[in-house]
Amino acid sequence: MPKESKRRSPDSRGRIKRILLRTVISLVLIIVIILLLVWTLIFTVAHGPSPAMRDYLVGMAMQASATKFVPYLVLSSSEVDAIMADAAKSDAAVYSPTEFSSRFIKKIVTDKDGNKYEITVLQGENGTAIVSGGDETGPVEYDEWEYAIDGIQFITLDRPSFKAYMLIIRDPSRVYVGTSSDYKNGLPGKRFYEMAEQEGCVALINGGEFQDIGGQGDGAHPEGLTFSKGQCVWNDGYTWKTFIGFNSENKLIVTEDLTRDAAIASGVRDGVCFRPMTWSSSGKLIYTDASGNVHVSTFGTSSPAQRCAIGQRADGAVLMIVTDGRSAASMGASYNDMTQLMYEYGAVSAGILDGGSSAMLFLRDYFNTYPGYDYEKLDKYQQMGLVNKYVAATIPRRIPTYFCVAPSGGN
Repeated sequence: MPKESKRRSPDSRGRIKRILLRTVISLVLIIVIILLLVWTLIFTVAHGPSPAMRDYLVGMAMQASATKFVPYLVLSSSEVDAIMADAAKSDAAVYSPTEFSSRFIKKIVTDKDGNKYEITVLQGENGTAIVSGGDETGPVEYDEWEYAIDGIQFITLDRPSFKAYMLIIRDPSRVYVGTSSDYKNGLPGKRFYEMAEQEGCVALINGGEFQDIGGQGDGAHPEGLTFSKGQCVWNDGYTWKTFIGFNSENKLIVTEDLTRDAAIASGVRDGVCFRPMTWSSSGKLIYTDASGNVHVSTFGTSSPAQRCAIGQRADGAVLMIVTDGRSAASMGASYNDMTQLMYEYGAVSAGILDGGSSAMLFLRDYFNTYPGYDYEKLDKYQQMGLVNKYVAATIPRRIPTYFCVAPSGGN
């Protein structure tokens, strides 16, 4: 006899449908409850007893393109703008050229075995007036570059709330702006490893601002005046943005209201812009005014984030600093933190660059060049030369401009 096929009864099929429906309804209710709890928490913080906490968290959300919408869920546009405008308020300690040149700064010295130690010296001095550091205190001779590899010092800085990575490049003529394209064909920007291959550079950090609506920008073109290798490659007329770049004398310029014609007249060779909104913080961390006085900026309630900055010492050496952020080990740095690092390590001019998930520092083959790195413990991007931790959910950003360090001998 043929074998009878087993069929579910109408009651059995109905029971399965009811179970599935109840499961779906339960999951939807759980999601709705979680969203309500999150919204209630955000609303409570936004309208609760601690304006300082509200401003801090609003600032954090506004640091990243992907979370800029969050404050607007519980605050009006005018309230968010007021909070950010207050955070952007800045002041500055003003020093005469003599006062600024007589301050003490930190320097890094590498010994013949590759070990690094920090010393404190008088700004502008080379070989005397060491205050502390190493095994000696008092006047001692030193040469910070004698055993430095390829004219570059590379160190990691641990601070209470963040970890930073710094390059000190002896020769400023090696630092230039690398571009992802000619910006005329709409091609997306390049990721850090693509730019490093294109330029053949030994190091790079991300450069200036680019359009990034909802965190979905593809880096097709920069924003603000942009120069590369002596040529103006982009000019959208946003002169209110902070311009950060080098002139033909290899001096770092940090200024605002710079037009294309004025830049050409002053001999600008490479530079980018960063200042997302007219009410956002200026990108000027340390700068010199028309009278020669040096301004060291302080800002409002700038929240922690992954940050990137470039500066220059009086002797011409270039400082590149990138910080980790968005993790328990490193919450991130504020604008004031970046200013302080630049001040401590001798910058006479410094500007903030694009940050968040754009903040990246590449140093070719650093895990084989410098002691203390276990290649197997590095993540895949660090194994490609990224020094800092990339913590975004996506792959590294496409970026239109980078500050690159050419191999010895020129770019």
